[in-house]
This record gives sequence, structure tokens and C-alpha cells, in this order.
Amino acid sequence: MEKGFLLAFAFAFSCAAATGLDWKLPVFTAKYEVAGGASEDEEDGSLIADSMRNTVSLRMKEDAPPASFGLSLRYSMKDYTEENSDYSYIQADQDTTLRLGRMLKLGAAVGGKYEGFGQLDGGGLSKDFLALKGGLDATLSLARGTSLDAGVDARFSLAEEASKSTQGYTVSTGFSSRLGEWTASARYRGEFRFPLGTGIAAGATAHNLGSFSVQWDPNR
Repeated sequence: MEKGFLLAFAFAFSCAAATGLDWKLPVFTAKYEVAGGASEDEEDGSLIADSMRNTVSLRMKEDAPPASFGLSLRYSMKDYTEENSDYSYIQADQDTTLRLGRMLKLGAAVGGKYEGFGQLDGGGLSKDFLALKGGLDATLSLARGTSLDAGVDARFSLAEEASKSTQGYTVSTGFSSRLGEWTASARYRGEFRFPLGTGIAAGATAHNLGSFSVQWDPNR
């Protein structure tokens, strides 16, 4: 229920922001990455290549003041030479930002990732999983050099093994203010994870982080 509401709200926000805007031509960015790993041979101490990862991605960004839209697609494949642990994933993310005057900026994002392993785990179950996520954020400019921001996002991982199906939520907020050469900032971030479904032995976990910083810039 919560997952459907969050994704529906983000989609509706994106659709509403797309009407009546001054559209510009989109900017495309394509990238190919290759990475190799190596491990030490136990007999002679030499390094032997043991893995290779290939990744291709495409990013499209389109500005339509006062909004902007982004779409990212990524496919990655990792092969191991010494063990049967090959896997690949495909990921898609969409993000939207909308400025309402000089004071308020809103953002929304949705995405999904499917990861396939091609082999079963020790219990004979598939290790493949599907992850869905969505989030909302807002930044309010209270005065020149002073801003307040907040965000919430959710992630749902679906797997054949019930203990690996989880739901996670993140909330964050921050305050920053500049006075002359000094800038003070305070932030909070909380991460909460729960099992997805009933009858699962794995318990809930939580992680909270708070910070405060002061910066002095004599060049201002």
C-alpha cells in the first residue's frame, strides 16, 4: 500500500510538472566502463586476473524551465574466471525537479533494478532479485544563504528466498545558514529496514546519523 502510494505520487508529480513548460532539446550521455579484478596466487605470489566487469549506460536530461527531467539506463555484467558467481543487472531511474519561484524546489525519483545470477544458492533457491525505489525531496530557501531541506525515499527488494525480501525507508533533513564568512549546517539521516511480509525471522534494523559543521571562508 505504501509502496503503491509513493510510486503513484511521484508519477503524478512528474506528469503534472510536464505540462505547459518551455521544452529544450535533450542532452544525451553514453558511457562504457570496463573493470578487471585480480587476486594473488597462493603458490608464487603473482597476481592472476579473476574477474571482468563490463557496463554500458545512457543518461538523458531535458530542461523545461522551471523543471528538469532525467532518465538513466544501465546494464552491467560481471564474469568470474575461477568461480561460478557470474551475475548481471539492468537498472532504470527517472528523476524530476521543479522550481516554484525563488524559494521552493521539489524533486521526485523512481527506479528499478533487476539482478540475475544464473545459479542457485545453497538452499536450491534463485539468487535473483528485483528492487523498486521511489523518493521525494524539497528544499526551501528561507533567506539569502539560509535553507531547509527534507527528503524521504523507500526501497523494496523482492526475492524468492523470503528472508532476502526487505523494505527500507530513509528520511533526511538539513538546515544551513551563512552569516558573513561563517556557514553553519546541521543534518540528520535515518535508515530503517524491515522484512517484507509476515512469518520472517529476520528482524528490523535502524541506523541514525546526525551531524553539525561550521565553515569559515575568509574569501567571502
